[in-house]
Amino acid sequence: MKDKVTPAAGPNSRASESQGLRRSLSNRQIQMLAIGGVIGVGLFYGASLSVQMAGPAVVLVYLVFGLLTALVMRALGEMTVDTPVSGSFSHYAAQYLGKRVGFVTGGMWWFYWVATVMSELAAIGKLVEFWFPSFPAYAPGIVALVLFTVSNLFAVKVFGEVEYWFAVLKILAIAVFMVFGVLIIAVGTFNHGHPAGFSNLWQYGGFAPHGWIGVFAAASLVIQAYSGVETLAVEAGESKNPKTNMPKAFRRVSMRILVLYVGSIFIMLAAFPWTYLIHHSGSPYVLMFAKAGVPIAATVVNLLIIFSGLSSCNTGLYGGSRMLYSLATRDQESTPSTKPGLENKSRLTKLNKNQVPHAAVWITALMISIGILITYLAPNNVYIWITSASAFASLWTWGIVFLSEFRFRTLRQRSGQRPQFAMPWWPAPTLLGMALLLVGLAAMVISPYTRVSVLSGVVFLAALWLYAWRRVR
Repeated sequence: MKDKVTPAAGPNSRASESQGLRRSLSNRQIQMLAIGGVIGVGLFYGASLSVQMAGPAVVLVYLVFGLLTALVMRALGEMTVDTPVSGSFSHYAAQYLGKRVGFVTGGMWWFYWVATVMSELAAIGKLVEFWFPSFPAYAPGIVALVLFTVSNLFAVKVFGEVEYWFAVLKILAIAVFMVFGVLIIAVGTFNHGHPAGFSNLWQYGGFAPHGWIGVFAAASLVIQAYSGVETLAVEAGESKNPKTNMPKAFRRVSMRILVLYVGSIFIMLAAFPWTYLIHHSGSPYVLMFAKAGVPIAATVVNLLIIFSGLSSCNTGLYGGSRMLYSLATRDQESTPSTKPGLENKSRLTKLNKNQVPHAAVWITALMISIGILITYLAPNNVYIWITSASAFASLWTWGIVFLSEFRFRTLRQRSGQRPQFAMPWWPAPTLLGMALLLVGLAAMVISPYTRVSVLSGVVFLAALWLYAWRRVR
């Protein structure tokens, strides 16, 4: 079958970007896709650093920025239920803040996922070295990228099912960790008589041993851990019955992620002294099982962390390709052909026989492959470099979500209409979300660990604005 080109839709169409995409994702799949997008190697592998910076007070940081994540999702859900399209927040930004803002936002989010998948593939390579120390760190990334590119080219239903089971494994890993931690707390001892219990939250230097400066610095790392949950809204363009399924998904996903993150961190801090992590740069999840003397724990948990990274890569390739497809579709609609009688056809808007934007998948995968080259050249530093580079793009996206929702709701109020999935107590939640976002941005600028992300993000943002100024009308 020949490639299909998405036809331009009229201005009143609520699914102008999703006409050619097949709505195959079920309610259970879209919820797991969102969880799969946010729970990656960052939680399992990178939580140690934030605990070292803030001590037990890091649980408050996870709670506060978990609230920010929930506010972002609630604001996004309000617009998504009204207009379920594959472009999501990029589409809403174009509609309510201007086409250039929409284009830049879509580009920043595409950059976020490209960088995130690069870092996840790099981390997977290092994790495989746990069993095979001499195995090249870049090799697992090549295999994973090829497999996920192929799976993303098949029907979206196949992709959704693959990601569903990956997400189930991640949730299972966290659930087992939490149950095991509760048992350790109940017994009251850990690692040859060391106390286990809630007193660990304040006995070793206090609740905030490095002061509130340390807590503030940890905020930048915690924000990175929550990034990616907004993929749920991008899935609306390919979900079954979005008007019914999306409100349920937005309500449940935010709460589940908050429980998994805050709950697991709280249990970890109570199960063993946070000072154990000072000289441990790996996963605190692995550390707890190892210190408890479970023989095969390290192998099992390491395998589950790899599955988490694979899941995030799968979701990232999906989300990035769909955003690229959305940007190309809107560019095609807004830029008529200079030749009479001919459509302005972009290769990025073409769909294969499975109704998948295959060119967007290939280009996104090609850009991700640059990360494998970087892993080959600098295997020990690539994860930190690329992960920090994606943080600014995530904050930009969240800020645009709040601004778009504020404009959307204001226009609705003027016309006397109330959204189907209206945010309660508006505009207080939106304004609170904006304030927390500014706190997070300040933390990123101040923290030496993530300051580079602001610089690299600003450079990419400037490049996008330059392109949008010349191209987007």
